[in-house]
Amino acid sequence: GSRLALRHQTDRMISMGAGAPQALDEQALVKALKALGDATRFRMMQEIADAGELSCGQVAALFDISQPTISHHLKILTESGILVTRNEGKHRYTSVNRPLLAELGLSLRARLAPGGRAQPRRP
Repeated sequence: GSRLALRHQTDRMISMGAGAPQALDEQALVKALKALGDATRFRMMQEIADAGELSCGQVAALFDISQPTISHHLKILTESGILVTRNEGKHRYTSVNRPLLAELGLSLRARLAPGGRAQPRRP
């Protein structure tokens, strides 16, 4: 039921870095970068960041694409941890996971610095 969904959402937010910044492992870093690598998703992130929080309907009103496509993009951003969601009545609101975004910048800078590769290359 909704209690389980809320618990799952809370667990996801905690595991994906909501709250204090945490070091991102390579897999989480690549997943976040792939999510941001799509121009439409990047624009969605800019709109949500600018507004602070938007409902899925508000996001859809800003883009000339179908609701299912909007939902697909928001799902990818949420699963990557870059967006967090909260439910209020019938509405689902999204906001930027700022601690994770800050850690993304730090991790990227650190891993691309000379000698910053965290793990040896795999063959």
